[in-house]
Amino acid sequence: MAERETQDARPLRLLVVGAGAIANALLPRVARWKWDGITIMDGDRVEEKNLDRQELFAPVDIGKAKSKVLAAWLRNMPIPVRVSSMDEFLDAKNAGNVIPLHDVVADCTDDAHVKRLLDRTCGDYGVALVSGSVHGQQAQVIVLHVEGEGEGLTRADIFQGKPGSEQDGCDMRNVPLETLAETGRRMAQLLHAVLHGEPVGNGRIDLFDGKHWTGIDPPTS
Repeated sequence: MAERETQDARPLRLLVVGAGAIANALLPRVARWKWDGITIMDGDRVEEKNLDRQELFAPVDIGKAKSKVLAAWLRNMPIPVRVSSMDEFLDAKNAGNVIPLHDVVADCTDDAHVKRLLDRTCGDYGVALVSGSVHGQQAQVIVLHVEGEGEGLTRADIFQGKPGSEQDGCDMRNVPLETLAETGRRMAQLLHAVLHGEPVGNGRIDLFDGKHWTGIDPPTS
């Protein structure tokens, strides 16, 4: 069920980067809100192995661009939101062209290097970023670059070291559906706060251990 909207929403342009399991869990929760537009960006194709984790895809979609399938799903909903898709992966060549056209980014990727690129580019252009990650039964959600206290914090300030090879991808078949659902729910809560101008904690890490959420506040100088 979609989250309920209030009357004070200010239209923002939402960019969803990554059209896999996290995006499948997130989009039904936020699609009915008063966005100025939604863009879905991913260069991947639907595979048979995706179908049991990514419920917005059907067997007929196998081989099709994930971004286009999710955009079509949104257009079939009774919502007055402009939806577009980009059948390409975010990289250093296109990030500076795509991200500034939006007000908030939902990071639904599973690549630590892309997450750092999103962080740097959103910081450069003052675009709010809500980032979700999963690994096994665990999840992590963080918000960065929202106007206000701590908006200059980056992932490098919060996470030490470089991403290792084990962070370059995640086999979603090993992620419980409950973890995916919880990740989408928490990301939706933060997106709702950004959309309505409510306070959020830049740099605060929300961690899900398979049963409960806990929070870690960002470092202070």
